Amino acid sequence: MVENIEEMRDIEESFSYDYNDKFIMEDNLDRRIYLNSEINESAVDVIVYQIMRCNRLDRDIDIEDREPIRLYINSPGGSVIDGFSLIDCIKLSKTPVYTINLGMCFSMALLVFMAGHKRFSFPHSEFLLHDGQSSDANSTAKVKDYLDFSINQIEKMTKDYVIAQSAISGDSFDNNYRREWYFLPKEGKDIGVVDYIVGQDCDMDEIL
Repeated sequence: MVENIEEMRDIEESFSYDYNDKFIMEDNLDRRIYLNSEINESAVDVIVYQIMRCNRLDRDIDIEDREPIRLYINSPGGSVIDGFSLIDCIKLSKTPVYTINLGMCFSMALLVFMAGHKRFSFPHSEFLLHDGQSSDANSTAKVKDYLDFSINQIEKMTKDYVIAQSAISGDSFDNNYRREWYFLPKEGKDIGVVDYIVGQDCDMDEIL
């Protein structure tokens, strides 16, 4: 059993990897994770594994002394089911998870970004909150069942989550959720979505 990061590094270095694999491995060992694709099962599985692995390694370390995990995001969004799985993992993580918007956090990626224990954004990154989309070629009755579930449970869960994780009021959410609500980091700070704008509130060292 691998007991610590140093031992894991020794094991990893005993193998042969290509150029890209080496950098991916170094990032993972240094607790840097990238979500730079659509949010789907395969992408989320890898990130959840890395967050759980860090928590496993940190079990005997006081929470305030744990090295944070940095999740860099540049994503158009994706699956609600997989996205909330990742959100649950981030929020349940005792090891702090910092989320960083490198370019865009749209749709489900914005909700994942909002789960961070600290939330950073580049100065010109973009955000999008909206009601998403659904397509289903099933029978009319099954489509109705899904829409009822989506409206009565998923949308309520999303609204409760956004309100809890930001300064967005219930009325503001209702007024904006059905449109394409794009905003930049400054507005993100005003509505409690962004904690720090890199280069203004902190320097680059905070997210490296």
